[in-house]
Amino acid sequence: MQTYDWIVWALFLVVPFVIFWQSATSLADQGVASGGPMENAAQFPRMVAWLLLGLSVLNGLRLGLNRISERSPLEPTPTTRLALVTSGGFLVYLLMLPYLGYHLSTPILISALLILFGLPAIASALGALVMSLMVAAVFEGLLNVVLPVGLFQISVFG
Repeated sequence: MQTYDWIVWALFLVVPFVIFWQSATSLADQGVASGGPMENAAQFPRMVAWLLLGLSVLNGLRLGLNRISERSPLEPTPTTRLALVTSGGFLVYLLMLPYLGYHLSTPILISALLILFGLPAIASALGALVMSLMVAAVFEGLLNVVLPVGLFQISVFG
C-alpha cells in the first residue's frame, strides 16, 4: 500500500493549480499578470507551477506503474508530522498571499518554518525578515517585478 506516497503526490499536485488560480484571479485583478516578464509578477510563479505539474505527473506515473524502490511505511515516521505541517503552511501561505501581500505573509511563513526546524523565535523572526527583504529587493528593486501587495497595498522596493 502506498498511502503516504499518494497523499504527498496529491499535495504536490494541488500546489500548481493554486498558483494558476492566483495568477488568474488576484494577480490579474491587480493588473500585474499580463505584459512582458519585467511587468508580469505571475510569470515566474507560472513557470514554477508548470515545473511542479510536470514533476507531479511523472511521480504519479511512477506510483501508478509501481516503479518505486521502497514503499512508504503505513505508520508515521518522526518526520511525517513536520512534513505535513510544512506542506500545510505553504498551502495556507499561498491562499493568504493575495489578501496579506508578500511583505506580511512571507516573513510569517519563513519565521514559522525556521521555528519548526529548531531555531529560537527571535532569531527566526529576524532571519525571516532579512530573507524576505532580500528576495523583495531582488524582485521589486532589481527586476522591477510587482510582488502581491494584498489589501494593505504594501510595496517596499517598488
